Amino acid sequence: MGNVITWLLKAVVSLLVIIALGVVYLLVAVDPNDFKSEIKSAAASQGLELSLDGNLSWQFLPQIGVVVEQVEFAHSTVASGKISELSLSVSWAELFNIDLSSNRLPVGSIDVRDATILLAELAPNTFPIQLKRFNANVNNFSLTGEGFSLEASAQIFSGLALDLDATLALQMDTNSGVIDEVIVSELEASIDNMEITGQFNARNNFATAQGSLRSNRFDLQQLVKTVGMSFPLVKLPLMASKEALTAVSWNSSFNTDMNGLSTFNTQLELDNQAINIASKVDHRIHNLYMRVSGDQFDMSDYLAADSNSSEQNGALFAPLAVPFALWLGRSQMELSLSKLKLSDFEADNIYLNLFGNQKVLRLSSFNSDIFDGQVNATGRLDMRSSTPSFNLQTSLSNIDLQLALEAMADSSDMSGLLSLEATIQSAGNSRDAIIQELRGGGEIIILDPAYAAINAEEMFCNAAALLGSGGSRNSWSKGTQFETLTGNYQLADGKLQFSDMKTATGNIAIAARGNIELAQQRYNLIA
Repeated sequence: MGNVITWLLKAVVSLLVIIALGVVYLLVAVDPNDFKSEIKSAAASQGLELSLDGNLSWQFLPQIGVVVEQVEFAHSTVASGKISELSLSVSWAELFNIDLSSNRLPVGSIDVRDATILLAELAPNTFPIQLKRFNANVNNFSLTGEGFSLEASAQIFSGLALDLDATLALQMDTNSGVIDEVIVSELEASIDNMEITGQFNARNNFATAQGSLRSNRFDLQQLVKTVGMSFPLVKLPLMASKEALTAVSWNSSFNTDMNGLSTFNTQLELDNQAINIASKVDHRIHNLYMRVSGDQFDMSDYLAADSNSSEQNGALFAPLAVPFALWLGRSQMELSLSKLKLSDFEADNIYLNLFGNQKVLRLSSFNSDIFDGQVNATGRLDMRSSTPSFNLQTSLSNIDLQLALEAMADSSDMSGLLSLEATIQSAGNSRDAIIQELRGGGEIIILDPAYAAINAEEMFCNAAALLGSGGSRNSWSKGTQFETLTGNYQLADGKLQFSDMKTATGNIAIAARGNIELAQQRYNLIA
């Protein structure tokens, strides 16, 4: 037994001596800097331009490899940047098992320290993203489909912290030398206070991909504020509630095929309010379809903080329009919402159907129940010229005037059921220009109109009595009850003109005409 142990010890010592001699030989006889030109040529064959101005040195513990200092690289479709220190290494056991007759790369590790990387644009006309203080560590790297770990951290924009931890698997086509499949699992990433988890896989240079991603509940206001330090134009409007958009989360699944049909399904939660967004993209015929739906959404918290402001924060939901602005083919968006709550009133059963083709948007349908009545509209927006133009056809039916005025003008003196038909068109790049170019007109009808503040018949009869042309009564009913009011109106030259306005109360017939100067907010009325 003692002889066996003695033999094993001698064998181990002999192996260590051989390894030590090999290390000494490498240090003395082989200078890794002599291979710079071969490394550059190999990288250039893959479309990667390298600059190796720093030193290349051997690393032996805990793994054998090469440490490269001051690396500059550039790839036209992926990224470019600088790396302070790059380490490439393989385990000793893996090194001894390399089959030189095969194209299989040895399993190894990659360590990147203090790099600055500029990612290529993901889409035309979008800004590239720069990663600063980028550090990454890859263990058991492989191109044979086996999983390996990736840990990375960086700063983007102005100090926005980015952290990533995932398991990756890469499958390389040995014939073409191209990575054919990418599998990402156990993904845990964070961007400032937003954390993302999920998994996905992609093939054919990301031409096809499927997976799911979800976020924690995060403060969107804080995230946008941090991004805005680098991009001042990126900011949220000042909203009525300070708590608005402080509890946001999303859950998205996708299945994409850049040569066929891609689908995306997202559940978005804004401050405990759920919105579902389903999208389909048919790349073969350049069609985009999006459906947005929800149950109840309270928008009052997201309106302008100043209730007297004309700005109502419509830009808050601009991201829904981004796909239509960027999409060069045909598009369609359907929106359905059971109830939309505003500060002073609610709209029910909202439905919108919008079509796009290049720079022309067509509203084929808009319907909603509001103030116990209905509103319907169709229209068209043409943005092909430098001066956008639009036309709108709308109708209101059986709108309760008392409810509408209480909500919109803090007045409850007027009542009745309003119906209105309108055809309007205009063009311009500013509010004043659009108002000046407004053209169109329509008809207005108010059933059972009443004005609670005064009794018009009493006023006229008392005036007549003072002139000696009639007697007066001792009691009058409260307010004025009118017969059905009808009339027409036209829009031109910045004015809203009323004509043929007719109604009656008691024995008094009333006719009126007038106009409103929209920009100056002045009016005159002749009755």
